[in-house]
Amino acid sequence: MKPLFVCAALLLASLSASAQALWQGVPTGATPAEVVARLPEAVPAPAGLSDAAITGDVLLRIPAHALVDDEFEVLFGFGQEGLQNIVLRKHADSPAQARAIAQRLTTALRASYGLEASTKSRGAQPADAIDRLWAHRRLYVHLQVLDGSWVHLRYSPNLPATASRPL
Repeated sequence: MKPLFVCAALLLASLSASAQALWQGVPTGATPAEVVARLPEAVPAPAGLSDAAITGDVLLRIPAHALVDDEFEVLFGFGQEGLQNIVLRKHADSPAQARAIAQRLTTALRASYGLEASTKSRGAQPADAIDRLWAHRRLYVHLQVLDGSWVHLRYSPNLPATASRPL
C-alpha cells in the first residue's frame, strides 16, 4: 500500500512541475484570467501596445514593477496556447544609465541562474549593446540593451524540439 501512495505522490508532483513558471510563478500557457489571479496588479493592455521582443499579442501589462532599484513596465505576450512570454522593459535616460541597469540585472540574474549561456556584448556590435542569455531548466532569460536606451528582460519557455516544432 505504501508504494502506491509514493507513486501517486510522484505522479502528482510531476504533473504540477510540467507547467514551467516563467516569472513570478506565472506558468507558460496561462490564460489572462490566470495571470491576473496570480498577479492582481496586471491590467488590460491598451489596444495596439506591442514590442518587438514579445511573441504574440500583448493583452496584459503591469505599468510599474520595482526591480534592481528601477521601475520596469511588464508586458505579457499571449498566443493561441496561452501565455508565451513576458518582457520587462525600461527606457533609460542615457546609454550609460541603460548599461548600469543592465549590469545590475546581470548581477541579479547570475545570482539566480548562474553564468550566461551566451553573451554577445563584444565584437561587431555597438559599444553600448548588451545581449545576454541564460538557459535555466525549461526557461530562457534574455537581457538586452536596444537602441542604446531600452533595457529588455525577456522570459520565455525553453521547450524541447518536437517533430512539429523543429529547432
